[in-house]
Amino acid sequence: MYIDRYTPVRGGRWSNRLRRLSIWSIVSNYFPIKLIKTEDLDPNRNYIFGYHPHGTATVGAGINFLTEATHFSSLFPGIRPHLMTLHSNFFSPFLRELLLSLGECSVSRESCQYFLNGSSCQGDAVVIVIGGMKELYLTEYQRMIFYLKKRKGFIRLALENGVSLVPVITFGENEHYRQYKNWISNRWIWGRSIVGYLPLRHPVTTVVGKPIHVNQIIDPSQTDIDQLHDQYLQAIEHLYNTNKANYGFENVKLEII
Repeated sequence: MYIDRYTPVRGGRWSNRLRRLSIWSIVSNYFPIKLIKTEDLDPNRNYIFGYHPHGTATVGAGINFLTEATHFSSLFPGIRPHLMTLHSNFFSPFLRELLLSLGECSVSRESCQYFLNGSSCQGDAVVIVIGGMKELYLTEYQRMIFYLKKRKGFIRLALENGVSLVPVITFGENEHYRQYKNWISNRWIWGRSIVGYLPLRHPVTTVVGKPIHVNQIIDPSQTDIDQLHDQYLQAIEHLYNTNKANYGFENVKLEII
């Protein structure tokens, strides 16, 4: 692990064989999970996928972007997705090997830059769960709350590298566990079975939206960042409102905080 400590920030260790194991299709079919494309992506460009919401377990992001269970490479030929996660997840023996082989990498700035500045190749898609841990604690059954208004680091990355922003929304991500309040931790979750760890069987649909093409600005001003951020917010709202009725969320209002 010490010798290999830089791998999570230098592209990981991609294994098509591991990503195509049949076990991932079994997991996908349990919910079931679907991946929807709204527009083709140019494999000669790099991308930042902004994933929403975090949910309790982020199963939509894991199955859609770490495996081929929902046929990502067929829908987006020439694009290699890399789900970004906390660097601390690579401190666990064996787990780190699984994550690295599935294409998962550290969500640090250095790691994102490795893909976005062309050090790797073209056709890379950095998948960032924008809301992070703060959005995790906002997760509620049958609600859509995106912690996004103060998240602008990914906007700066897009401007500095001239890569396209792609809004991604998963419908059903928040419905795998019920949240309850108690006097000890103020929040606990429950799924299926006696112990409650098994997630509820609820359909999960991830919709990949239209890319926002970004002109490169090596040293973007705060105005540049704010303008692109506003454009991204509008794209997220449009993607949600256009698709919510298709997946049972017609009466659920999107809350962006």
